[in-house]
Amino acid sequence: MTLKLTRRFICQLFVRRFASNDSSITPIDPNKDLTIKKPSEISTKKRAFTLINPQTVHQIKRIDDVPIQNEMDFIRHRLTEKRVKNIPIETDILIIGGAIKGSAIAFFLKQRAPDLKVTILERDWNYTTSSTVLSAGGLRQQFALEENIQMSIYGAEFLKHIRDHLSILDNDPVPVSFHHNGYLLCGSEKSVKLFEENYQTQTSLGAKLKLLTPNMLKKQFPWLNTDGIEIGCFGVQNEGWLDPWALLTAFRQKALSLGVLYLNAELVGFDKVKRVWADGTIENQMDKALILSAEDNRIYPMDATFVINAAGPWAGEVAKMAGIGVSDQYPVALPVEPR
Repeated sequence: MTLKLTRRFICQLFVRRFASNDSSITPIDPNKDLTIKKPSEISTKKRAFTLINPQTVHQIKRIDDVPIQNEMDFIRHRLTEKRVKNIPIETDILIIGGAIKGSAIAFFLKQRAPDLKVTILERDWNYTTSSTVLSAGGLRQQFALEENIQMSIYGAEFLKHIRDHLSILDNDPVPVSFHHNGYLLCGSEKSVKLFEENYQTQTSLGAKLKLLTPNMLKKQFPWLNTDGIEIGCFGVQNEGWLDPWALLTAFRQKALSLGVLYLNAELVGFDKVKRVWADGTIENQMDKALILSAEDNRIYPMDATFVINAAGPWAGEVAKMAGIGVSDQYPVALPVEPR
């Protein structure tokens, strides 16, 4: 049975930044998206790592790009098509992005449902442009939103017991080198009330923090210039920095040991199908994810029950492929883009 996705199909197949020399592919009008924007509102397109080479983009072909007259032709082709080793026809969960978020999601899913087929797409196999390895690896609990505070507290507890979570057999996970140095936030006289309110929320949820007056700040941090500072908040426990590459490696190795499949591939779009409802309404829905393999530069369709967007700064681009922000059904775009 063909597994159906739940989002609408975005019309264009390839990443917009590249034009194709293949006459079978309709090029995108570069002025199409500019008609509703003022010149001052048009930002420079951010460059991102991609498997699509502008010199060879016209050579990219779909493996099932053959005439199919009926359902039996389709079934026969799916059974005999030549696919790159390890690229499955279908998966239960397809995760776009294999850095810290995608790997952690896969780990927690496999822990709760070991029989799930989980597949991760990661186009940057060495994570050279990944936000995970380019980040400072900071962990703090000083937020105003309760959900953020609770996630940080859970993250600190997870790191304390990382061997129980991410060890493979009797081997220790990669050491993440978590340094409990704490975060210090300072505010002016106008911020005193806000600091006190946030402090009450944070400590009520279990965060270990300490409010500091200017004199206390000078005593604890003699190098700090306290001119204009009326209040400070310092993380006494469970705040600091870690090695993000090491944590990513630990999550990835554990996910692999649980049977998660990592593919060096890029999502380039979705197939669409027309669904006719009982009232005669016709709706375009997403069907198969279209996967560009780095191994042979070919596009493979893949069925998935659920698709999880863990593409980090490029999550907005993935959302547009699913019709979010570019269709009448989902008119609000995901407000995420690379800086």
